[in-house]
Amino acid sequence: MADYAGAGTAASAGVGAGVLPVTGGVDSIWFWVVMFVLVSAGFAALRLVPRKRHDDDA
Repeated sequence: MADYAGAGTAASAGVGAGVLPVTGGVDSIWFWVVMFVLVSAGFAALRLVPRKRHDDDA
């Protein structure tokens, strides 16, 4: 019979090591924070800009 007890730990260690380069650590968190702030500021600016109104709108 094969012993699969160590296979789960090896797989989980490989998954953890593979995800770390993708996230990039703390710098990636700040990248997403900045992107969220820029998108939020863009939507806030769109709310301030007056829109053209059509006479057909009720």
